[in-house]
Amino acid sequence: MLTKQVKLEELSDLQYEVHIGKSKSVNYCNIMILKFSGEYGFGSGGNSDAIYMSAIGEAVVEAWEPSGLILDFSELAYEWGDLIERVFDVGRAKYGNIPFPSALIVGERSEEAIRTLILGVYSEQTIDDIDWVHRDLESAWTFIEHKLAEYDRDKRL
Repeated sequence: MLTKQVKLEELSDLQYEVHIGKSKSVNYCNIMILKFSGEYGFGSGGNSDAIYMSAIGEAVVEAWEPSGLILDFSELAYEWGDLIERVFDVGRAKYGNIPFPSALIVGERSEEAIRTLILGVYSEQTIDDIDWVHRDLESAWTFIEHKLAEYDRDKRL
């Protein structure tokens, strides 16, 4: 039998960081920040990056079980590639019918491509028209806090 050892890190040169903080709105909830940085491949050249990001995302959500997730692309260079949409769904399958709020932070090198991916190439709407997409951590954190408070108030958590 001929095999070869493989590692997730072989799929992508992207780097990631994970940070966890306590929610101020719902004392038993934690919020995770999953930050990706580096150069996402162009078009289908980024497919392995998206697969890597999604796999890392699912692994860290499984390991630390946050109540909400902030995907931080502020230092990610992303121009085009539809498969990155997979990353937007990280954590949703784990929680089933329990709400799992997520937010996305864009940066200078990802904002326009994310905008056109979500809203369409010819859309005149801005990134500000997408409630779960933000330009800074504070705004994204506040969004998650509000969602957690709403879900807790409605007895959905």
